Amino acid sequence: MSERRKGGGTGTGTENKIRGIEQEYPVTAKATLNPSLLVNAAIQGLKRRRFSRDVKWDTATEVSQEAHESRITSSYGDNGCRIYNDMGHLEIATPSYNNPFDAVAYDKVSEIYAFVGSREASRALKKKVVIHKNNVANFFSRVAAGSGIRIGKGEKIKTNTYATHGNIITKREACKDWSHVEKTLIPWVVTRILFTGSGDVVSGDTIGKEGVKFVISPRAMFVVQKSSLSTTLGRGILNTRDQPHAARHYWRLHDIHYEALRSEYAIFLRDVAQAMVICAFESGFLDDAPEIDDPVRAFKKISADTQECEWKIKLKNGEMTDAVSILRFYLDGIEKMYEEGMGEEEGKWDEMGRRSLKEVIEKLEARRVEEYVDGIDWVTKLALLVNYEPKSASEGISICNQYALLDESVLHCIADGEESTKGSCLFNPKESLAFAKKELSQVDWSSLSDRVKYALSNAPERTREFFKVEMLKRYGSHVRSVSWSTMVLNEAKIILDEPFMLNKEEIGAEMIEGREIEEVLSAAKRLYPGKIIY
Repeated sequence: MSERRKGGGTGTGTENKIRGIEQEYPVTAKATLNPSLLVNAAIQGLKRRRFSRDVKWDTATEVSQEAHESRITSSYGDNGCRIYNDMGHLEIATPSYNNPFDAVAYDKVSEIYAFVGSREASRALKKKVVIHKNNVANFFSRVAAGSGIRIGKGEKIKTNTYATHGNIITKREACKDWSHVEKTLIPWVVTRILFTGSGDVVSGDTIGKEGVKFVISPRAMFVVQKSSLSTTLGRGILNTRDQPHAARHYWRLHDIHYEALRSEYAIFLRDVAQAMVICAFESGFLDDAPEIDDPVRAFKKISADTQECEWKIKLKNGEMTDAVSILRFYLDGIEKMYEEGMGEEEGKWDEMGRRSLKEVIEKLEARRVEEYVDGIDWVTKLALLVNYEPKSASEGISICNQYALLDESVLHCIADGEESTKGSCLFNPKESLAFAKKELSQVDWSSLSDRVKYALSNAPERTREFFKVEMLKRYGSHVRSVSWSTMVLNEAKIILDEPFMLNKEEIGAEMIEGREIEEVLSAAKRLYPGKIIY
């Protein structure tokens, strides 16, 4: 069996890394309606529009540390995503992909699915249902005099958080010593927020101050320890969930501090930078990462520093440095990896990623933050707050929420005319894409529209999602259950534990109109004799 079929990937460098995003979308209505009712109405609407279908999700094949997950009812998107009601949020987990351009395309499709779901829920419930792409919700409540954080007369504010999770398949061998994982990756997660932070307003009590505060990373404000198993209580900087969704020689690094980004530039750079860092981590090029003295405190301190932008960090050895210097360490490790160990494997995305990461670090070193309006989400939101000059906490919160609102403008990249893409949200898709074209000029952004249209109803061609989606489209009545790593048919069980197996290159020629399912399974068995079980 070829190295590629063993899970080595279908490209070079970071293209050998399979990854995906889970986004929790809050669904709300002015009418007092149960959030789960709204989410279920959105999911039903997506099924009516034939963007998804009911499936039985095969949880028996997956190790789960969250008891409620085994009770979740899933639908399966036409592009291979998983759509479900996660404790009152609409959660959309993208299909797995292996390059930053698809990271953007499938993230934009997730937004479109979410918007269509909210629109269909509005029609079904005859109430205005809205959906946002953010990571916090702020609530005002009446309090007794002298208690709580005063916003207005007799009011206080409370901030809750929900998540955007990133996932990347990693070598289990590299993760067996978790203290080493913490030493190597915590400084990266803490400091990358300078270009991956979504920005938002949170209650001042998260940082021991009165009022509200705009922060670089709203998620950072809710961390209490270095690592945790839970994603909802006692959150860690790193998550220890052992749920590979693949063969046991893999570890799925479940990153609970990805953030709800809208900018194509930020989504692209976050994806390729993460893939490069994980490659360097596996190869031992980051073993000497600088150790932060108190990473939880540093995470919050950096996030709260949106004005002076000093981003100071105390290291374990007593020295003081700043977040950008730590980012520079990771860039140097990546550069060394390609120069000494992966030079012959560097692909086009790696080359673009290295250059783009270097450029953003250089501008952050010079504190030229203002140049990233329309490119880095927290910078764009901060500029909106400065321009609108909110007079109250509620106005500031409203501005951030209006940026996160998913409305007709999500259709910008697939619409033929400008009229159909106008919305009321403050995120400007035209300016955001223009920024990406300027800063990432080697990317063929003119093809993004076609790629998003493709991704609305098709899985990435290079991963196992291709086979699952094509089987459901052609032989849906034969499918009994699916999961990330299995597909059970009436005729056979397929073990999809290698992330790149049965991709279009391998099995696409067999997936032709009118072919009997037995012929397809026979072809798959010839490729993977031990994975097709009758």
